[in-house]
Amino acid sequence: MEKKIMNTLPHHAPVKLSRHKAHFCALSGVQKANHLSRKIEARFRRYPAIFISIFLVATLLTGCALTSSNISKPNVYITPSASIVRKIAVMPFKAATELIGASVSDMVVTEILKANKYDVVERNQLSQVLGETELALSGVSEAKAAQIGALLGADGVVVGTVAEYGMTASRGRTYPVVAFSMRMIHCETGKIIWSVDHASRAPSSSTPLPIHARTIVHEAVADLLRQWRR
Repeated sequence: MEKKIMNTLPHHAPVKLSRHKAHFCALSGVQKANHLSRKIEARFRRYPAIFISIFLVATLLTGCALTSSNISKPNVYITPSASIVRKIAVMPFKAATELIGASVSDMVVTEILKANKYDVVERNQLSQVLGETELALSGVSEAKAAQIGALLGADGVVVGTVAEYGMTASRGRTYPVVAFSMRMIHCETGKIIWSVDHASRAPSSSTPLPIHARTIVHEAVADLLRQWRR
C-alpha cells in the first residue's frame, strides 16, 4: 500500500542547465569575474554610446549632489511686534577686519533700501556719532548700539557679525565662503525684533568673493521679508 502511494506522487523532471550555464557554474570565483569582465567589455564595444550615456548621467547626478550640499537657506526669526519699527540704523558689523564688517553692513543697507521697508539713518550721521563717542567700528555692543540708535532718532538698530569671509579649498579648487548673522534691536526696550543668519559656499570657483557676499546678503534679506509677509 505504501509503495502504491509513493508511486502516485508527482515526479518533478530534473532541472536541465544549458551548456553555457553549466560551464559558468563550474568556474571558480576568479574565473567567473574574468568571464563577466569579458562580457561587459564585449557589450561596451558593441554598444559604446549606451555606456557613455550612463557614465555621463552618473557624473551629472554626483555633481548635482555635491553642489546641493553647499546650498543652505537663511535661518530667520521674527517677533510679532516687528511692525513697530519704522526708522533704523545699521551699525558696522563685527568681522576679522573693519573693512569687511563695514562692507557687509553696507550691502545690508542697500538691500533694505531696495525693499523700501524702513527709513535708514545715513552713514555719515552714524559715523559722526561713532566718532564723537570714540567707539571702534567693530566693537560696538548691543546695548551701546541701542543707545546710539536712540541718539539718531531710530526705533531700531541692526548689529551683525561676519563669521567667515574668505576662500576655501576643495578638490584642487578654491571657492568663496561667506557666513554672517544680524539682528535688529529695539532701541527703547533692548529686545530683539528679528534675527537672520546665513552661510554658504559659492557653487563656482570663478565667483568673486564680494559678488558671493552680496548674493548671501540678498538671500538673507529677501527671506526675512518673505517670511514677514506670511
